[in-house]
Amino acid sequence: MMGVERVRTGGLARTGSFFSLLLAVVACSSSATPSPTASPSSTLQATPSLISTASLSPTPSPTPTASPRPMAPATLRPGPAMTMARQGQAAVRLGDGRVLIIGGTVPFTGKCAMACIAPATASVEIYNPGTGKFSPAGSLAEPRADGRALLLNDGRVLVSGGNGQNGSLLSTIEIYDPAHRTSVVVKPSADTPKLQVDPAVVLLADGRVLIAGGFSDNLYTPSNVTLIFDPASGGFSNGPLMDEARQGATATLLDDGRVLVVGEEQSAELIDPLHPHSQSTFWVSRYPGTSILLSDGRVLVAEWGQSNGAGCPTPTVSEVFDPRTETFNRVSPMRTPRTESAVIRVQDGRVLFFGGIDSKCLASGTVEAFDPDSGTFQVIATGFPEITGFSATLLDDGEILITGGGGAAWNEMTAASWFLKP
Repeated sequence: MMGVERVRTGGLARTGSFFSLLLAVVACSSSATPSPTASPSSTLQATPSLISTASLSPTPSPTPTASPRPMAPATLRPGPAMTMARQGQAAVRLGDGRVLIIGGTVPFTGKCAMACIAPATASVEIYNPGTGKFSPAGSLAEPRADGRALLLNDGRVLVSGGNGQNGSLLSTIEIYDPAHRTSVVVKPSADTPKLQVDPAVVLLADGRVLIAGGFSDNLYTPSNVTLIFDPASGGFSNGPLMDEARQGATATLLDDGRVLVVGEEQSAELIDPLHPHSQSTFWVSRYPGTSILLSDGRVLVAEWGQSNGAGCPTPTVSEVFDPRTETFNRVSPMRTPRTESAVIRVQDGRVLFFGGIDSKCLASGTVEAFDPDSGTFQVIATGFPEITGFSATLLDDGEILITGGGGAAWNEMTAASWFLKP
């Protein structure tokens, strides 16, 4: 879910301690807001125009309930081992419920003349819930760690970004075909801007893919260019220029077909494929966070905040964007300042945050749940494994498959997996 190098912190806990979760369960009740009807999208060609934030009509924050809804105790149980130890892999659930584990870094073997770098791998494996086992599933076209995986409408998987061998930054995109277990790099034509490093990537309502921003030089200068990739034809076309240059941003498809792009500068933008325009809204924080669509059509943006002198996250800002009013409303802060955590919306509409790096630059051991009805966070478990760089995927049965990751040592990776049941 994260396309940048993860900080390796915290010791890799012993297996027996992984299952001593201390649970904090709270109570409340409310009802969910129905989701808007999605609209089909069309071409993204027009140049966007800036809409001043002064033109936005303010809206009050939703009235919170007294406390979050009750949540069943979270449990963590061991799963089967992967075919190899890895960290920084991408993961995606296929339409048939299986889970692809893609790339990552694997333990370095041999002698180091000077500094050692854990090598990226091109290997792919697959978890089958029916058999409860992992098995090899072919290879990417090139080694890739810390990339992003996006399931396309035709069942193939778009893999983008991340790091290649020796830590080199990748701007390439490839399409992995689960049916044939092969992957092919796709490239823009000569008359289309070249692909950037660390762009925001999102699947549009019509099955095409928006690729927004990124950087292309050693100075990490962000770009405001967007491209549209059509998986059906394999071609790229120009999208609208964003109002702000952005690198490492997040992109979220809204229920009405628009895309909310958040990050880099102190703003967020809306891109409308039906009526191309862009809208900027100024934020209280400078750094990109995590954006995820809520079940009622709003978007939660969390993990916003400055870093301290050591690069660890300070108390963060959490806000909810309402596309109906085009406004942001603050909600209660997270209990544990963190960054680079796994973020998954579970079946009852709440959003879980777990793992990541805390304010002491250590692997966070808590699991938090955000309740959209009350606008509050609650710690629902402690004792989460002290690992970073793991992957997390929601399964069809509601459990979350957690795979791999690393500990404090640079070459400390695991092949273990776990099932987290919220």
